[in-house]
Amino acid sequence: MRFSHLLAGAASASIAGLALAQSAVLHNGTVVTLKAPLETFSIEGPMWNIDVANRQLISTGYRITIPSTLNGVEFVLGNTQIVNGEEVSLGPITAETFSNLTDANAVNRDAIVDTAGEAGTIRFGPARSLYSTSEARGAIATGLDRSPQIEKAIEDTYFFLVRNAFAMYPAGTLPVDFLGRIGIRTETGAFANPNGTPPARRFWRYPSSTGATVLGQGSVYVDAAGNEYNIPDFPIKGFLAHVLIAENVCIGNLKAAAIGNPNTPDSFVIGTTLVLMNQDPRMPLDIIGLAGSPVSKEYFSQAALPGSFIAVVGHMIGEHVMFAEAVEAADLFDPAVGGWVTVVERTWGFNPGRGLSFRGDVVPIAGNTLTYQYGLNDVFTGPVISLNPILIVDPLLNTARFDVRDQPTADPVLRRQIKFTLRETGSGVIIRETVFNWADILGL
Repeated sequence: MRFSHLLAGAASASIAGLALAQSAVLHNGTVVTLKAPLETFSIEGPMWNIDVANRQLISTGYRITIPSTLNGVEFVLGNTQIVNGEEVSLGPITAETFSNLTDANAVNRDAIVDTAGEAGTIRFGPARSLYSTSEARGAIATGLDRSPQIEKAIEDTYFFLVRNAFAMYPAGTLPVDFLGRIGIRTETGAFANPNGTPPARRFWRYPSSTGATVLGQGSVYVDAAGNEYNIPDFPIKGFLAHVLIAENVCIGNLKAAAIGNPNTPDSFVIGTTLVLMNQDPRMPLDIIGLAGSPVSKEYFSQAALPGSFIAVVGHMIGEHVMFAEAVEAADLFDPAVGGWVTVVERTWGFNPGRGLSFRGDVVPIAGNTLTYQYGLNDVFTGPVISLNPILIVDPLLNTARFDVRDQPTADPVLRRQIKFTLRETGSGVIIRETVFNWADILGL
């Protein structure tokens, strides 16, 4: 699950800038290097503007530049995603795909109204702007990436999708005044009768909301002409910069679920909250099952039974509606995955005097063997080490946990990668291979 954290202090940023990043290449090929003496910044605040031409985000008074590469590695925006018409992820938004971040493109160009398999719409369009409703509804200002016309389209999408999803459930599943609470009101502001004729659209009240949060920490860089650029170069939660619509959390037992259609997302109900699968083409949608394994929307809608314990992170709109970006259903395993191996990110550790430590999970384990091997540049040599002797098996869930401490053969220079292989014990057929660049994860 993704939860917000406070940024590290300025001293940490200074160290990170010197140790992790010396140069970057902007989208137009301009090379920039660290300014001397070093200057740093930290931001965690609302988005004020997107400058597509210059690949810049403005937040808390800072103009942040998103480069193409940082020290030769492609720069990606955390908590973003681009998907194709089959709902296959094409990766996060980068400097090259920066225009995907705008509300206007998310509403029109990048929306995907198709369905993938037996499920609801893929990415019908955003239901919440990257800007606060007060700003997005305001008069168009020169140079600002927002307009009241696009905001109205976003609000219309919200009402369209939520009304459709609400209609999928029998009476009593959601509060009797649900439509009124989501903003469908009469001329006098009264709640609409869910069984009556909806009042005219012009009386509906879209719940007010804040915009996206930009999260980043980094250093000032300069080009050959002395122009300055604020570039995030300190990793926070696995990325150098994040764009978060919200990180609202809803946890509880599943009350009901509904498979969508071409006009309706898949959805489910926890308590009195209607949760719709994320429809914003810029933001992720990940369903996480047993041992951290991925679960498809189709399988989740069919296999998540009433009473199942579900945790959701997403963006709320008003009091009773959430668009899910991460769904955790820890008791589900999608058979289409075959097998899965994961390492809990915060458990990686390396001590030069003792070795590498890590902890993780594997599923399924019955009749299978889990091994690991070290390598460099995707070439794996040396001994193949079996984890089966130390696995803690849960026969009910057919999963197992491994806990490795102080493994001495790891080397941050010559053995920076570790490959886990899950195979059938008898036939030797490989079910899953998973590679982690453990030294990169630890910043070594």
